[in-house]
Parts: sequence; C-alpha cells; structure tokens
Amino acid sequence: MRDNNIHILLVEDHDLISLSVQMILKETYKELLNFKVVTNADAALDYLKNNSVDILLLDLILNSKNTRTLKSGDELLREIYPWHHKPKTIILSKIDSLDVLNYTIEQLGADAYIFKSKSSLQEIIPAIKTVLENKHYYSPKIKKILNYQFGLLDLDTTDRILLKELSNGLSQKQIVTSLENRKIYISLSAVEKRVRKLKIKFDAHTTAHLIAIAIRKGII
Repeated sequence: MRDNNIHILLVEDHDLISLSVQMILKETYKELLNFKVVTNADAALDYLKNNSVDILLLDLILNSKNTRTLKSGDELLREIYPWHHKPKTIILSKIDSLDVLNYTIEQLGADAYIFKSKSSLQEIIPAIKTVLENKHYYSPKIKKILNYQFGLLDLDTTDRILLKELSNGLSQKQIVTSLENRKIYISLSAVEKRVRKLKIKFDAHTTAHLIAIAIRKGII
C-alpha cells in the first residue's frame, strides 16, 4: 500500500455480493479505499495490467459470456502468477474440493481462501489484514480440510532438516544449498511449498511461530 490508501479489486459476477463487500470495505477503510469491481477475468486482467492493486478478491466461478480468453478465476491466477509485482490474492469461493485448494494455494500462490457462507463476509477484513502482514488466511472449514490432508503425512527427513535450518537463521534459498550438500535436491519453490504446508500443519502464522512450535514439540 502507498500513503495508507488501499486499492482493492473485486472480481465477482453477483451484484448483491459485490454490493455487500463494498459496504464492508467502505465501513472499515472509508476515504482510504480505492475500490473497483469487475465481473469477469478478462476485465480483471486488463485492470491489473494498468493499475497497482494491493488486494485481489477473486471468485473462482465467473460468468464466461463475452470473455476473450480467460473463463474463470483460477485462469486469471495462472496468468498473473509469474508477475514479479502482483496483488495479494484472497479467493472467495463455494468450492471446497481438495484438488482445487491444492491447485490454487500450492501451485498458483493464493494468499487466502474464504469459503463462501452466511458468515464469510465477516472474514474479509481479517483476511485482508492478515495477507497484508505477509501471512496466510483460511476460513475454518478450509483450514480443517488442509489440516486433515497435511496431518495424514508424518514429517520426513527433509522437513526436519528444513525446520532445523530455519531455526539456524538460514534463508529458504540458503536451505536449498544446504539440502544439496546433503544430496537432497529440491527447488526453491519446493522449499517454499514445504514451509507453507508446515505452517498449515502446525497452525503457525509466521516462520518464527513455526520454529517456536517445532522447538516446543521437540522436533528440532
């Protein structure tokens, strides 16, 4: 954000939801809010190319009529994923499929995932504040699904080394080199994904929090 203003783009094709989101945002940010609504992924991409946006609120299922190329929210995410400067992305969706969660969070780098429900609008402000602190936010239902998935897997040797090296103050890039020295060859993106999964598994909000939990549990 610049000058304490916040620029938010909502990609949503239901007018009632758009209006409700706008009311909640205006109540919180008032004159600091720069808010834009578009109804399809093509329009969102055009807007993102020409504007500096802090927060992207994105529905995955969008009306694809009259669109040129992008048919859904995840296609938009895939398009902007390589960008060096891109907004923090908060997904607002009724989809709770594990495949979709893994795809949007792990592969496309979504920062937050809010499951659409009667109470989901109340999660928008906490989610925005969380992702602006470079943390991840998940609705309780989504967190439960992710915790169940990752809870099925015991920590392997690589996870334990990764946690130990994090506690030693190494950056994720340095950890890749450290693992290579142990003849464990994984990419930087793979290390990032492992750290993200470990945070979900242990319900850690930051890397420092993750290290503290690992120490407390005697893992490192």
